[in-house]
Amino acid sequence: MRVLALLAVLLVAAPARADDEPPEYQRMRLVERGEDLTVTATITKLFDSSAFNALSSGFLTTVEIQLWVYPRESTEPIAYSRIKRSVVYDMWDEVFTVKTCDTCKPVKVKSPAEALKLLASIDDEPVAKLADIPTGDDSVYYLAIRADLNPVSKETMAEVRRWLSQGTGGGLDRGSVFFGNFVSVFVNPKIAEADRVLRVRSQPFYRPRPSP
Repeated sequence: MRVLALLAVLLVAAPARADDEPPEYQRMRLVERGEDLTVTATITKLFDSSAFNALSSGFLTTVEIQLWVYPRESTEPIAYSRIKRSVVYDMWDEVFTVKTCDTCKPVKVKSPAEALKLLASIDDEPVAKLADIPTGDDSVYYLAIRADLNPVSKETMAEVRRWLSQGTGGGLDRGSVFFGNFVSVFVNPKIAEADRVLRVRSQPFYRPRPSP
């Protein structure tokens, strides 16, 4: 195991940004473990006070985390991965049930702070195969993360676009998935794909060449 060499950068962190603005800088811990490059980071800024309070509402909260490893001089990623997490609060038993990945066993915790930590902490997550990352300081990379809070499913988005393309003459099908999501998704005229979006990028890094 070894921590990757990091390039010094003079960047200042900023609040969570909209999709059409550059991602904010966030320093991350990048480590070689076995055959993988792993990352440790946090996406706590995805949750403002309203989103944090909503964890205790009894409704399901979902988070989708997408991770890309890019060469510095290119927009073509060399690796991609995705994590889906969820939490729901049981008001009768007063416990939060958290799933940190599709195949992970649910974890029960007592406080919203514990639930948030499980949702927002990325701990030694494999993000690329080392064989795909050449060594040497002439090959510089960065890790990009996009986190979506309560993303709308592709199926619902397709139904939304289909309904909008038909105009208002046909009315609403109350038996459809679309009708059940309409109010929460379309509070404003735009088609919102998530309640909140956080986009961050790591410091540049490279893999040092092995010692002769």
